[in-house]
Amino acid sequence: MYSQSHFHSTAHEVLCVAEGKARLCFGGEENPGKVEPLVERGDVMVVPAGVAHRLLKDIDGGFNMIGSYPTGKSWDMCYGKEEEKKKVMGIGSLGWFKRDPIYGDEGPSLHV
Repeated sequence: MYSQSHFHSTAHEVLCVAEGKARLCFGGEENPGKVEPLVERGDVMVVPAGVAHRLLKDIDGGFNMIGSYPTGKSWDMCYGKEEEKKKVMGIGSLGWFKRDPIYGDEGPSLHV
């Protein structure tokens, strides 16, 4: 996870914590509705395209996570800059997961 807020406009993302503990930010620092969870090994997050996210603090110095994307999708890096507006407009046409990335056919991310 990068320490600068960023989001992806071309793919949704699944993040899995492999080691350590950290405080993350989802939704952007300036957003009053942001979420700042404490995550640890084994935690999994589904991050829709367009949702800003970043590492706020590596709690124990050993934080490591893995990001993955739907098959056939390539990810990009966006930072909320003016010149990215055209990319942001395309997020609504991405569609959603056909299967929950963790649970398969009956997972919770299919009921969003």
